[in-house]
Amino acid sequence: MDDKDLLRSVVARMLEIMGYDVVTAAEGEEALRLYREAAQAGYPFDAVILDLVVEKGMGGREAMLRLRELDPDAVVLISSGYPADPVMRNYREYGFSGVVPKPYSSEELREALSSVLKPGGDAQD
Repeated sequence: MDDKDLLRSVVARMLEIMGYDVVTAAEGEEALRLYREAAQAGYPFDAVILDLVVEKGMGGREAMLRLRELDPDAVVLISSGYPADPVMRNYREYGFSGVVPKPYSSEELREALSSVLKPGGDAQD
């Protein structure tokens, strides 16, 4: 989830090249709806990447709280260009599984995901 169209497209392409199926959202309400729909259809998401700051709509921190209500075991990374933000520095205290600071390379994104997912895409125990 990211409110910047170009960034959403670039990250989606990076993830597709890595072999992931990708669904994108511009803000938190949309991300929550897509997460819920995928789970109900029997295709739950392996991981979610939420942008911390969204100009119009729900940002990552609130989306995380609501996502935990839907799925306490969701694997969720927070992403932001504001490294000094307390959520970025103490992401686990806010319920996030991992962090990927912006800007990031394809390799940094791969490392962030591999730190929270087992091979095959499932969450780490």
